[in-house]
Amino acid sequence: MKAVAKLRPENGAMALIDMEQPVAGPGEALVKITAGGICGTDVAIWKWHEAVVGQYAPNFPLVVGHEFAGTVISAGPQCRAVEGDTVAINPQIACGRCEYCGLGRPTLCVDRRLMGGRINGGWTEYVTVPEQNLHPLPKGLDSAVAPLLEPLSVATHAVSERVPVRPGDVVAVIGAGPIGLLVAILAKAAGASAVVLTGIGADKGRLELAASLGFIPVNVEEADAARVVKAIQWDGADVVYETSGNASVFDQAVGLSRRTGRIGLIGLCHGATTFKSTPIVLRELEVIGSRGYNETTWSLMMRQLPAVAGDVLKLVTHEVELKDFEQALGLVERREGMKIILRP
Repeated sequence: MKAVAKLRPENGAMALIDMEQPVAGPGEALVKITAGGICGTDVAIWKWHEAVVGQYAPNFPLVVGHEFAGTVISAGPQCRAVEGDTVAINPQIACGRCEYCGLGRPTLCVDRRLMGGRINGGWTEYVTVPEQNLHPLPKGLDSAVAPLLEPLSVATHAVSERVPVRPGDVVAVIGAGPIGLLVAILAKAAGASAVVLTGIGADKGRLELAASLGFIPVNVEEADAARVVKAIQWDGADVVYETSGNASVFDQAVGLSRRTGRIGLIGLCHGATTFKSTPIVLRELEVIGSRGYNETTWSLMMRQLPAVAGDVLKLVTHEVELKDFEQALGLVERREGMKIILRP
C-alpha cells in the first residue's frame, strides 16, 4: 500500500512510499482510509520545526497524518467494530495507567502517542486502530464530514469543556484559521448572542466565510476589534478564544475581555511573549489553557455533530490526491483556502 512518510528528522524528507498493509490485532479494526486532513502540525513535521516536533519523538519512517477517517474493513479478535461503518478516528493513544489517564484526561498523558506524530498515522490507504478510538458517524450524516472531526474535537474541548459558552454570551475568537472558525461555529450553536472573529488582510477569504456563517468578521489591520466588541457589549466579550498562536495577541485577548471574562488559550505559541498581568488581576479574568481532547470530548462532539455538520463542511476548499501531498502542505503553509482534504 502507499503511504506518506517522514523519512528523516530534517526539513522536507517526506515521500510517498510502499508499505505492507497492516493486519488488525486483538481489539483493533482495519480501516480503509477515505480522506485525511492537514493542519499546521503536519506542516511543522514536514518542515521539522523543533518547537513542535520535540513533543513527539517518532521513529522513522513515520506515516504522517492525524486527521483521517475511513471505512471499517475487518475487526480483529476481541474487537466489536462493525464492518462497513464510516468512522472518524481519535488519533490520540494514551497509556491508560498514569495519573492523568486515571483522571479521565488522556490529552495530558505522560506517555501520549499521537498517530501521525509519534506513531504511524493516517495518510495512507489502510490503518489499524484500537476499537475505542473509532467513532462511527451518526446515521444520516454526510460522510464527507468525517475527516474534519479531529479538529472539531479540539474546538469542542475548548467551547464545551474547558471554557464553556453560556446562552447569551458575547464571544470573540482571535484567529481566522480552521480551529478559529470551528470554535466560532460551536460558540454560535451553544447560544452565543454574537460571535466576533478576527483575522488579518491575508485572511480576506476566511473572513468572508465567517460572515457567511453568521459571525462578525474584523480585519485587525483595518479596524479596532475591541471597539467592535464593545459596540455589542459595553464592557467587552464574556469569552475570548485565542486560536492563532501569535505571540503578540495575548494583550489583545485581555483587551477584548469584560470584567470577569474568560480567556481560552488554544493556539500554540512557540515564541517568547510578555504581557501585563495587572488587568487580569483588577478585572478578575480567568485564563485557561485548552489542549487537544479527551474521550469525553469525542462522545460529546458526536452528540452535537448533527446540529453543526452543515456549517463544518463549508470549511472544505480543496481536495488533493495523496500523491500530491506536498502541494497540499504548501497550500496550508501559504494560508490558501481553508481546509485541505487528501484522498488516497
